[in-house]
Amino acid sequence: MNVKRLLLVLVVLALATGLVLPAAAQDAPSGTWLGTWPYAAPGVHNLNGFAAGGLNDNLGTTYRPFVTLTPAYFIWADNDYMPMLAESWGFVDDNTAYEYTIKEGATWSDGSPVTAQDVVDTFDIGRILNWTQWTFLTSVEAVDDNTVRFNFTEGGASPNAERLILKEYVVDSATYGDLAAQARQVVADGAESGSDAWAAVATAIEEFRPETLNATGPYSYALSDVGEAFMTLHWQPNSLYSDSVQFGDMKLWAGETEVTTPLVLSGELAYATNVYPPATIQSFADAGIRLITTPRGYGPALLFNFAVPPFDNVLVRQAMAHAINRDQSALLTNGLGAHGTIYLSGALDSVTPNILSPETVDSLDRYEYNLDTAAALMEQAGYTRNADGKWADADGNTISVEYTFPADFADFSAAARDATAQLNEFGFDITERALPWQEAAAAIRASDFDLSVWSWGAGSPFAYQNMNNPVRRWTTALAEDQTGLMLDIRNFDYNGEVIDLNDLILNVSKGMDLEAQMERADYLATLLNSQMLYIPLNEMLSVEPLNETSIAGAPADGDPIYLNPANEGFIVPLILDGTLHPAG
Repeated sequence: MNVKRLLLVLVVLALATGLVLPAAAQDAPSGTWLGTWPYAAPGVHNLNGFAAGGLNDNLGTTYRPFVTLTPAYFIWADNDYMPMLAESWGFVDDNTAYEYTIKEGATWSDGSPVTAQDVVDTFDIGRILNWTQWTFLTSVEAVDDNTVRFNFTEGGASPNAERLILKEYVVDSATYGDLAAQARQVVADGAESGSDAWAAVATAIEEFRPETLNATGPYSYALSDVGEAFMTLHWQPNSLYSDSVQFGDMKLWAGETEVTTPLVLSGELAYATNVYPPATIQSFADAGIRLITTPRGYGPALLFNFAVPPFDNVLVRQAMAHAINRDQSALLTNGLGAHGTIYLSGALDSVTPNILSPETVDSLDRYEYNLDTAAALMEQAGYTRNADGKWADADGNTISVEYTFPADFADFSAAARDATAQLNEFGFDITERALPWQEAAAAIRASDFDLSVWSWGAGSPFAYQNMNNPVRRWTTALAEDQTGLMLDIRNFDYNGEVIDLNDLILNVSKGMDLEAQMERADYLATLLNSQMLYIPLNEMLSVEPLNETSIAGAPADGDPIYLNPANEGFIVPLILDGTLHPAG
């Protein structure tokens, strides 16, 4: 049989049986993207899209979109979405549901089509993991092979719900279908979150270790591509974006600021989102490396363990807020790439005027740096300075505690050390406790800290994502055996009334009535401002080195794409559409 007849027979068979023929051979693009991400080390590193040590840890919001497409990508300058996996989306006429349709021709790296069932399975697994989306969803269902419907609880539709649906990564049923079936069965049996049956499926999800990664993005990788120093993502031909990307590989160096600094200067690393101190940033500029400034979408916050006295006393927390010069904190954290927090509203300063009424913004306590005010609050809380100038309670106990921080995060460690120095000068007795970042985060989850530092706010235009972090993130959004900040926000005493702060945060951006959303945000901002459940030290900008001897095509400074914050970075759309390409 000659080749033409063989091809004809194969085509006929494919049409008759639904057989998926391999894609036509394509040449991988040349050139290597030289980036960095603090991925999990070999041995811990796994390919699970939901587990610790899996894709979220290994790729983060900067690089996971190149492997696992979301339905759409938010472009801040346009206040609108760029299609990725989906071709259309929107609320149904009566706002009882939301739908999106997958692009024609979207396939997984194994050549199989992306279907609505993949989306259903993704969200059914997310239900067991208590995803925020399930606070406003009753079910997710396939309308047809390419269209998926998200059914809302009563009043669950909102612009925030749309955002959370469209930014969720979709995984494949071929890999995760059995776990999704278990998840559906638990729900069908009437089990609830917190039950043994529910927990058993959650454990199965966490412990699942896929042997391969099935990708929708133009890149994928295997565990054999992960080394101690770097990992490599390889171009694959079956993505919607395989024809447009211009890099054949993405090499991601491991490590944070200290490790990556010499790599940037040597040219082995061409782009980084790490936080670099002012002197390092200047050294990059002196070496002729381009620096691109974008919003980072967060800042460092001082976190309290509420089981450790005196941090359960709101007067002490307020005094600490007055005793820390936040402008100094910003300068030492990230030089001119940060500013001291102004509003302390629970939302980033850049977001606050858009989500709160002008009256509420004006009413917020700015907690201006004032040591006399701080001292008066300490005295009101029952403390006096002893002979050594340290604040002591009626029994003579000083405030002798540890401040835990991630040593390898330049921004967080600088913020923690500065806060320690300022508070000790004010009369506290704080000892620094530096840990690797993974251990520092684990210590917060396990309540193994007195004071700590982590991010606050979010790169989001909505009150919910901003106010969720860090209050819910380190209290209720934890595993069953983790106690985090030791703060019961479901039974929170506020102005003599017990309220469900968890519920308030979850529902602050609920509904399509923007005026009602603002009223809820006003109340919540006033609460967070007065209770000072954490101290938002500063808000950061991201000063990112881009070495144009390796990477070409980046738009000029001031381009609207640079309004995208770090968690929705500009490189995602610019790499996918081929704007960024190898230099030379």
